Amino acid sequence: MQVKFSAPNSSSNTVSVFRVLPDNSSEIIGEIHTDSITDEDSPIYISTNSQGEELMPPTSNFNEVEERFIEYAKQLSLQEFMQAMIEEADRIHERKATIKTIRRTKVLDGLSKQII
Repeated sequence: MQVKFSAPNSSSNTVSVFRVLPDNSSEIIGEIHTDSITDEDSPIYISTNSQGEELMPPTSNFNEVEERFIEYAKQLSLQEFMQAMIEEADRIHERKATIKTIRRTKVLDGLSKQII
């Protein structure tokens, strides 16, 4: 799974994080906020999802942030895939029930014609 980052916003210094979809379009999945500078002059990165919920504890290691967003993008893709499979299973179940009803109706129609 591939993620990409925007340039920091000039007023808030916030970086938007996007996941790259199979059709090469992108979708925002979160933001990275930069907090105060540590003793070593390293910024602290605060990672949030698109709802503003923190994804991991703040860190000064940007590689950790990147890895966490890659895992998060994979998790989102898996959730979407599972939801699509559940919806497809529901459609199949519905079709089977409809076919069963149609067959039962035809059998009953056939029996009623034989009786008459």
